Amino acid sequence: MKAEIISIGTELLLGQILNTNARFFASELQELGIESYFQTTVGDNTERIHEVLAQALKRADLILTTGGLGPTSDDLTHEAISSFFNVKLIKDKKVLKQIEKKFYLRGYKKMPGINTKQAYKPKDAKWIPNKLGTANGIIRKIKSQKPKIIMTFPGVPKELIHMWNETAKPYLKRLSEKNVIYSRTLKYTGIGESALAEKIEKYFDLKNPTVAPYAATGEVKIRITAKAKSISTAKKLVNNTANKILTKTKKYYFGSNEDTLEGLVASKLISKKKTISTAESCTGGLLSKRLTDIPGSSKYIKFNAITYSNESKNKILQVPLKIIKKHGAVSPETASSMALGIKKLSKTHIGMSITGIAGPDGGSKEKPVGLVYFGLAIGEKVKTQKVLFGSNSSREEIRWLATQFALNWLRKEL
Repeated sequence: MKAEIISIGTELLLGQILNTNARFFASELQELGIESYFQTTVGDNTERIHEVLAQALKRADLILTTGGLGPTSDDLTHEAISSFFNVKLIKDKKVLKQIEKKFYLRGYKKMPGINTKQAYKPKDAKWIPNKLGTANGIIRKIKSQKPKIIMTFPGVPKELIHMWNETAKPYLKRLSEKNVIYSRTLKYTGIGESALAEKIEKYFDLKNPTVAPYAATGEVKIRITAKAKSISTAKKLVNNTANKILTKTKKYYFGSNEDTLEGLVASKLISKKKTISTAESCTGGLLSKRLTDIPGSSKYIKFNAITYSNESKNKILQVPLKIIKKHGAVSPETASSMALGIKKLSKTHIGMSITGIAGPDGGSKEKPVGLVYFGLAIGEKVKTQKVLFGSNSSREEIRWLATQFALNWLRKEL
């Protein structure tokens, strides 16, 4: 099966919003083993929507559309599909009552009349229910020499994702019952996409399973997907390839699928009954946020401090002013003293510190933007690390990369 993604909305063409929906669909289709070669963005115009539908039908068996399901006059997706296929739009009274009820539950005495439009669908289509909003999507089978399917979704990402997971994805899985699809994602940090790809280049030519890399800030993912007649066979295909890849990349590997660095650190801290406190400067609390994002974090987090100024480093963490004066706030000596200071203050098993220059200003030849020092105090021992993330990275990227490094270092030490 081949799929095409059509994103509908003039705001997308103008660059007013980021098209995260197309990226989500592309990732999900790959997981299902459905090939996707084209993505199209079109404005809110019936004639142009007709043009992209005609083109998509020539090269795809499954068409996924996003956007254009709202109540206003420029929301044209269902009207355009109806007129393109010459199928009558009908009002679904049951769905209309459901929309009216949603407004009532939100505190409205009456649903705005404009929203009646959202209860209309092409006569021969089935609804994709939207439990989070008022814009329901549709599934419509297209009769042709080779049967095709069109699915529509709203542009609101959380609604689209919910509708996909609840209705559309299970529907597509049932269509391919003869072939079970299984995927596993290997996650890496501390290495770039091109460097990792170079180590496992030969695996990208495999047909079953397929192997594909994906990069994010401070992380690279390798997704391995196999098709087979049973889940056990598909898993065997994937895991055999994963094991071969891991023999070449184990140094940078930290987890699979839904694993996160903060989640793995949390699990280790809880299982070992260890507590931690953090002292941050350039990351501004991002490390503590990531550690406390995990449910049950009160079991291991005791104290977090954002000590941005030299004064706060001295008064809160007891970093001697002579150390800061001699070596600077961004130095291994200060990072070491910060880690020990927060550990003693909070009486935890572990103290971790981050101090650096996130930019865009504040750098020098000796200490450029992107320079970060880390301190880790465990027991009576304290270690430091120095990393230069690069002056071309943005402030946000440097902060995120610093927390990635800190969490991965902590994971390895536990």
